[in-house]
Amino acid sequence: MKTRISSSFLARILDAAVSPVHKFEKNSTAKSLLHRIAKEDLTFEEGGQELARQFKVDHVGSSSGGAFFVFELTTSAAGVKFYSLIKYDYREAIELYAKDGKNAFRQIVQAFVKEKKAIQKSCLVRVKDGVVEEEVSAFDRMGDAPDLTDYFQKFLDVKRDRDTKELSANLGNLLRKTLQDCKEHLPNKDVKTALNVTKESLSGRDLVDEEAIREAIFVAAGRPAEDVRAQVDKALGRQLKAFRLTGVSFKPDPSSLKRSPRVKMRTVEDVLVEYPGEQENRAVTRLPDGKGGWIITIKTAEDLVQDDLVEQKAGRNT
Repeated sequence: MKTRISSSFLARILDAAVSPVHKFEKNSTAKSLLHRIAKEDLTFEEGGQELARQFKVDHVGSSSGGAFFVFELTTSAAGVKFYSLIKYDYREAIELYAKDGKNAFRQIVQAFVKEKKAIQKSCLVRVKDGVVEEEVSAFDRMGDAPDLTDYFQKFLDVKRDRDTKELSANLGNLLRKTLQDCKEHLPNKDVKTALNVTKESLSGRDLVDEEAIREAIFVAAGRPAEDVRAQVDKALGRQLKAFRLTGVSFKPDPSSLKRSPRVKMRTVEDVLVEYPGEQENRAVTRLPDGKGGWIITIKTAEDLVQDDLVEQKAGRNT
């Protein structure tokens, strides 16, 4: 039946809402049912029951117990609503209550819990003027993020809209833009070094998500104070939204987290410095001299290998 959603369930829906990585196939049954509900060709109750029936048809017998919910969410924007489909785990629980003036315990067989991990599967779909949009925000705790289990993917009839290569490219751009926005809070205002530190911190993780990115950036920023962390977090939030990586978890392409293959710098004195990116803050360090310039230090364990003198180019002084 249709009823007002509780604040606790609304919080769980928001917890599971992630940037869309999937989109509906052309003849998706789930999309068709949501469209009919939105157009009121089906009542919400009829459409919700049919979605629940479809979900149960091929439900894996070994799955944990739970309940399937369908929510219709209205918004302040004219003609815009959302449909949320959730498989919510329930567990056995023990309740403390008073009996004959004494405390007693009783077992609750089916209890829903507030924690985020209680949501096993989630799908959030946006509807504009009765038209169900193609993009699908879907989460599957049992899948290999951001992929869904075969069962849930079949039920929704969706496919990946953004592959790992695109997500990884977006990650690299997100890191660079966020650090540029937070340049004033970085050690020596050095975006290049902070970017390499951030990538190195993330490269050891099997799965990159929003929290991992946030922690890596805080490390690169020298673990700043709370007021600076709030500003960095705000900048990160903007870029997560801009690159559609809010709440998305995925195993990135390793090449996206490699240090810059070569770093090239040319000073106003026409001195060219080039070195491997992995030597940043190792064999090569850069520090401001306090007068607007920089002190570049190069350490080498062996004798220098000197190239032949480069022919002077027109327009340049030796």
